[in-house]
This record gives sequence, C-alpha cells and structure tokens, in this order.
Amino acid sequence: MWGCEALKSDHEVTLVTLGDVDLEALNQFYGTSIKRNEVAIRRPVFLPSCIRNMKVADAIRVYLFHRFARNVAADFDVLVSAYNPVDFGVPGIHFIGDFTWDPALRDEFDPPPPGATKGIHSRSWLRKAYLWLARLLGNPSGRDLFAGDDEIVANSRWSARLLEDRYGIRSSVVYPPVLGEFPEVSSAEREFGAVCIGRISPEKRIDRVIDIVKGVRERGHPLHLHIIGDATGSEYGEQIMARATGEGDWVTMEGSCHGERKARLLAEHLIGLQAREHEPFGISVAEMVKAGCLTFVHDSGGQTEIVDHPDLCYESVEDAVEKICWVLEDKKLQSELQEHLVTRATRFSSAQFMQEVQSVVKSFLEKSAEKDGS
Repeated sequence: MWGCEALKSDHEVTLVTLGDVDLEALNQFYGTSIKRNEVAIRRPVFLPSCIRNMKVADAIRVYLFHRFARNVAADFDVLVSAYNPVDFGVPGIHFIGDFTWDPALRDEFDPPPPGATKGIHSRSWLRKAYLWLARLLGNPSGRDLFAGDDEIVANSRWSARLLEDRYGIRSSVVYPPVLGEFPEVSSAEREFGAVCIGRISPEKRIDRVIDIVKGVRERGHPLHLHIIGDATGSEYGEQIMARATGEGDWVTMEGSCHGERKARLLAEHLIGLQAREHEPFGISVAEMVKAGCLTFVHDSGGQTEIVDHPDLCYESVEDAVEKICWVLEDKKLQSELQEHLVTRATRFSSAQFMQEVQSVVKSFLEKSAEKDGS
C-alpha cells in the first residue's frame, strides 16, 4: 500500500493481486490515502475465489499468481513485487520481505511447527508430488532472477549480505515503514513492565522472552510482561499460554492487538523484548522502538540494525538478563539509550520509505532506457 502511495503521483499504478481489494479498509489499516481512481486493480478472472483466497496449499496459489503476473507483464513498463521474488518472465524489481521462498533458508530460519511431520508439510513423496503439481500449474519461465537484470531490494543490510553470500548479487537496502502513531509517554510515567509482540510461533521463541523477564525478576526487579499475539490454534501457542498461567500474574497474554490498543500497550511500558534469531528485519522491533520502549533484541539478523547499539543486543538469556538489569540500575545509561532510540525511530518512517521506493523505480527505468538505447 505504501509502495502504491509512493508511486501514484508520477506513475499509472496497477495493483496486481489474487485477493479481494477493499481500498477503504486497507487505507484505514495501513494509514494510506489511496483513492479508487489513483490505482487500478488487476485480478485473474479465470480463478475461482476459493483458490484466490485459499489459506492452505499456498504453493499452488503462489505459482498461479506468478503465472498471472507473467500474462500481464507486457502491459507495464515496470513490474514491482512488494513481497519476495516473483517470476515475471522479464526483468523487474523485487522487495525481499523474508526468506520463506528459499527452502534451505526457510528451514533454517523458520522451522516447521510442532506436529508438521506428515503429509503436505513433510519431505515425503506426497509433498514432492504436490510441489511438482504446483510448478506444473504455474509453468515457470525459467529466468534466473539473480542474473543481474532484475533489481533486488533487501529489507536490511543483513538480508543484503545473505543475498550476496548465497546468490552472488549486490542489492540495495530499503527499510520497511513503521506504521501508526504512538502516544508520547515519559519514562517516569511508563509501567515497570516489558512487552513482546509478534506471531506466537516457535521461531519467535516466546518462551525465551519469559525466561528473560523471569531472570530479571529473580535479580530483584519486579518487571511484568505482556505478550501480544494470537496464541490460539497451535500447539506452541497452547504451550505458551500454559506457561504464562503457571508463572503467575506477572505474565499477561493479551491476544491479538491492533490500532489504538496496541499503540497504548507499547507506549505505556518501559521495556521491549524480541527473541527470534536471524530476523530479516523485524517490524515489531521497529514498532517497539518507535513507541519509545527500551528494546532488547537477539544479537543476530536485521533487528540489530534497528536498535543499532551493543547494549541492546544479547547473545543468550543470561546475557539479556545482565544487560537489562544493568540498564535498569544505571539511569544515565538508560537515558542515553532512550535518546539513541528516538533518533533510530526516525529512520523507519513512511516518508523515508516512499522516497527510497521512488528512487529505486527511477533508477530501474533509467537503466532500462540505457539498455534499450544500446
């Protein structure tokens, strides 16, 4: 949506998608102001809604979307994928959101959830047959998106380094925008508590967050914890809810939070915590920073670029406990870190994102014109 917002003034923008588009709802959710006459919508007419909006068999849906994108590619001067590589059949711009499209990296960074060892989620012949069918339906072009004609845009310097190491390409970096406004609450007015926000799934290591806060409490600091995210419908979520209940009333499961309630929860607490390793960027980390939380992250991945300070990056539960206690006990350091994070928060504005998107598209058009001229 913010990509469309960035380009609508200088370009004729078409949103190509499988899903239904409710611009009013999308504008309200993302904070954009796109009018119906500013962006055209192109959706495949040959797919029934049950396939366009399916929540399962994702590989089939993705391959069919790529096929549809190739069918309409000739109608446009610039093709932009806002979320991970798309096989357009011709050179395009691809914004990397995560590495779920690379099977080896997906298994390393996002392991399958507990219980996903059979059927469609396994490495069995059924899984192979399903992926073969998906590719058959998608009819890939066979183009190498990393041969040099496409523009690959990473969401962090860490992601860019990973792309270079794995695919031998140089990519530009555009940080995603952090959406929403947060109340201004001074440190003295904030609750002596921590917040953790994101999917309640194994790779997020919510259990580690609980361990960290428990360790801080054992050191004499009565820190409480709010876990924001939907914990229903998964084995790991049930484990976390049971753990929270067992720990006592210092852990609160908030469930899914959006809008004003989420903004208030973040802005009214002193500490932000993230425990996932190798996060490509970490939008929830950037949200906590923008909300004014003293945000501590695992010392890996793109999330370290958001906080950009060694005192806010930890290597283990014990290291996190030590650093949090150190900051809580040193008011001067606490104030310095808060001032540092205020400066970092400005780096992830929607205005900055739009400016950089415009620059990427302009550069791509100039390079395309040079190739056509030669």
